[in-house]
Amino acid sequence: MEKHFTATTYVFHEGRVLLHKHPKLGKWLPPGGHVELNETPPDAARREVKEETGLDITLLDQENIKIYAYNAKSFERPFLCLLEEIPASAKQEAHYHMDMIYLGRVLDVTQLRAVPSEFQWFSFGELDPIKTDLFPDTFQVLHFLLKAGHLVEFTTSGSSSGGAFPIAR
Repeated sequence: MEKHFTATTYVFHEGRVLLHKHPKLGKWLPPGGHVELNETPPDAARREVKEETGLDITLLDQENIKIYAYNAKSFERPFLCLLEEIPASAKQEAHYHMDMIYLGRVLDVTQLRAVPSEFQWFSFGELDPIKTDLFPDTFQVLHFLLKAGHLVEFTTSGSSSGGAFPIAR
């Protein structure tokens, strides 16, 4: 089956995550889409969030080692990678998404007013009533980050991307 690279970002602000109900799938999802030609996955993640929500974000900075050499440079790695089976539709054959999943936070809170109305902010407790409208992987990620407490308060120290997401180990 054909495979497409995609980038998805769970955007967090004040302990809540930003989701929208996908019109075709009827499921609540974070912003995301296809990685374009000559685009890195983190660039695609930021672009998709900006296009879909109007928000500028920074991504989780969790490299094991940072490389800044004349021949190679580190870029943000995904929090999670998934191979997602996409069923056939009237316009497209069944295929896979090789999804690079990032965590992001809002850089400019004044942009929050401009978020389109189809997007909503959810705390973990607010996900229960819509649980049947979440894919199992989406719920599992949000349970890990919000309910299990692995996502802790953001800091602004020690990150070239403007903020870090300390993950409790």
